[in-house]
Amino acid sequence: MRATTTNLILFCAIILAVIACAPAPTATPIPAPTKNSAPPTTSLPASARLSDLAQDQSIFRQGLIKSEHATLDRLAGATVYTIDVQIADDLLSLKGQQHVRYTNREDKPLYEIYFQLFPNAAGGKSILSSVNVDGQAVNPSYEFKESAARITLPTPLPSGKQVIVQMDFEVQVATKMEINYGLFGYFEGVLVLDSFYPVIPVFDQTGWNVQFPPPNADTSYFDASFYVVRVNAPEKLVIVASGTRINQTREGNRQSVTFAAGPARDFYLTASERFIVVSDTLGETTINSYAFAERKPGAQSALKIAKDALKVFNARLGEYPYTEFDIVSTPMLALGIEYPGIVGITLREYDPNEKISGLSSQVFLESTVAHEVVHQWFYNLVGNDQIDEPWLDESLTQYVTGFYYFDLYGESGAQTYRNNNWAARWNRLSRAQIPIGLPAAAYKANEYSPIVYGRGPYFIQALAEKMGQATFDRFLREYTQTHKWDIGTTASFKQIAERNCQCDLTALFNEWVYRK
Repeated sequence: MRATTTNLILFCAIILAVIACAPAPTATPIPAPTKNSAPPTTSLPASARLSDLAQDQSIFRQGLIKSEHATLDRLAGATVYTIDVQIADDLLSLKGQQHVRYTNREDKPLYEIYFQLFPNAAGGKSILSSVNVDGQAVNPSYEFKESAARITLPTPLPSGKQVIVQMDFEVQVATKMEINYGLFGYFEGVLVLDSFYPVIPVFDQTGWNVQFPPPNADTSYFDASFYVVRVNAPEKLVIVASGTRINQTREGNRQSVTFAAGPARDFYLTASERFIVVSDTLGETTINSYAFAERKPGAQSALKIAKDALKVFNARLGEYPYTEFDIVSTPMLALGIEYPGIVGITLREYDPNEKISGLSSQVFLESTVAHEVVHQWFYNLVGNDQIDEPWLDESLTQYVTGFYYFDLYGESGAQTYRNNNWAARWNRLSRAQIPIGLPAAAYKANEYSPIVYGRGPYFIQALAEKMGQATFDRFLREYTQTHKWDIGTTASFKQIAERNCQCDLTALFNEWVYRK
């Protein structure tokens, strides 16, 4: 449920009445969690070369449940990012160095590599310097309103070969939510860093998937990659990020924290002096729930919801792959946002006195947390083109969230969820028969949420009825496991469904999905 889109925020504003959060009293800062909330750290020298660390698969293994360890060998050619980033004392700027090992896994040579610079489209600024390819200096070309940098390779990169791209980067952090809706910037004492580093988009049959972010949908269409990120920051900050903490040191009034993450679609980081944490475990996974101290009861509620949701989806889709899952309350305008191994939930859902569209904030906290947990499977485990085929993660996630309500509360609970989350959205367009499978940019500002989030899950429901629920459940698990750490498409979704039901689903897809 990424809220980088105008219409999703419009939906939240109209249906859920966005209400500004009043400043809360300052809580006593706490150190990063160590007991029952984070894996043991490894002692690393402050000068350790991250690119050398990234060669050792063991630093990623500790972040994966045992059944996922074999994934490391299967993804040996995945891109590896090693990033050193320094956060300024005022939290308004970053300085970073990035080393990227990129392998050409296409069947033809590549002549350039793109890096997307999302801060330049989110109210901040990203500047590259000292860019080199295999030690040879190059000058990037800025395109798409400077939201991407094209790096022409000194020599073509053959299929199966790798290249090392190094660069320095500086980032100015946004301070207004109007452009980025609270996903990238410094707001109310919380630093949120969505796609703050230069990141390589997917190269597929259409070429490089790079463009200026459209007003609708999410922007994260990335291959599963590996990350080693060392963060140098003020020592009072509680830092939460994708992956697991593998090292933490302090010197003076600064701290250095190193995270290892992967496989993962991207890397996210948030920090605040005001975070406290409550934790629990489920199997091999530690679940951490962060919030301001005065919102600890909300953090405890989010923790329970996340644990229940992981139980449901582990059983239905296959095991959650990581040994850590984090929920963080941040001052965003949207309801929630998903990242690998971590989700953000809006502050206002943690206020027990808050009424959202006439209902208790706890009603929305439950549906939002459950929805964002599903995204750990559909967006992260199974990637997709969220700009050109947004239904494939959002409509599917909306439908699968219904399993949480069905398994915990029965059919009546599931129907209440469907009424509040599907019907309420689609009804805003009087149940218009607009295809759910259009690119995000093809929808008008008032259409995206009602169609992709509202009409979309009704298509999945119709598909399940056509196939039979038992057959559909088997298909969904197969689709998930077939595309694990890969990319799903509408075509492959339909193909696997038809193979499971031994039926032709073309008419159903024509009715709901495809452009007429």
